Amino acid sequence: MARVLSLFRLQPFLAVASKRKLSMDSRARGVFAAAVEAVQSDTVVRQSIERKEDCVIIDGHKFTLKHNLHLVGFGKAVLGMAAEAERIVGDHLVKGIISVPHGIQQTMKQHGKDHLLLKENSRIKVMEGAKHNLPDADAEKAAEGIKQLASELTEKDLLLVLISGGGSALLPAPIPPISLQEKLDVTRKLAGAGATIQELNTVRRALSSLKGGGLAHCAHPAQVIALILSDVIGDPLDLIASGPTVQSDIWPEEVLSVLERYKLLNSLPASVKDVLERPNTQGTKR
Repeated sequence: MARVLSLFRLQPFLAVASKRKLSMDSRARGVFAAAVEAVQSDTVVRQSIERKEDCVIIDGHKFTLKHNLHLVGFGKAVLGMAAEAERIVGDHLVKGIISVPHGIQQTMKQHGKDHLLLKENSRIKVMEGAKHNLPDADAEKAAEGIKQLASELTEKDLLLVLISGGGSALLPAPIPPISLQEKLDVTRKLAGAGATIQELNTVRRALSSLKGGGLAHCAHPAQVIALILSDVIGDPLDLIASGPTVQSDIWPEEVLSVLERYKLLNSLPASVKDVLERPNTQGTKR
């Protein structure tokens, strides 16, 4: 009889424990869903840009809109960022180009993420590239388009730059006469030799016309506003997509020191040596 009583006493306890578990599971799922929603590409843009009549307010700074806004972007989350930005600024957007991962538009459609896609009449051109997250000819073509757009701006224009993780591979623009393959070969050898991410970026920026603040230089004298969705711990802006809008001091001596440390100086292509031996052009358009 005692054993039966024990069993009946245990059942209500198990029922309560089960409800608590379900409740905790439900809460955990709710927290996860809220966290994911908070970093959705369209959500973060909507929270960052406040539209007031003919101006936008970003991080407390007011920018007047006079059909003078241009937009460029590169990264895995940029498609949704661009779609939301265009919805906010409306016809004040003159033109835009974004470089996004290969196949991302089709993937969004298949998963019912139409709100992260641009409208059919969008003024933003979408260019897909960087298959397998590696710089390729398609990404290089997109980078050239972005560079051209930025270079044509005047002091009356605003350039909104959207950046997210993966942006570095989607914005390859080697300094001539370096080819994309030559630049890739140098960085792969460095990585294979054990170079740190800081050392890799030091070399990569020196061989790129848009990284390390190069895009901002191209857009001068236009006002440049960058919205950056970070996937790097600590949010170091010079590392996210190799910092195309962040001023970077590029010294050939420092780059050569890194290459010498990993015994790569003697195997450099002639084009890379040519670029590194040029006088420092810091502060000028590349």
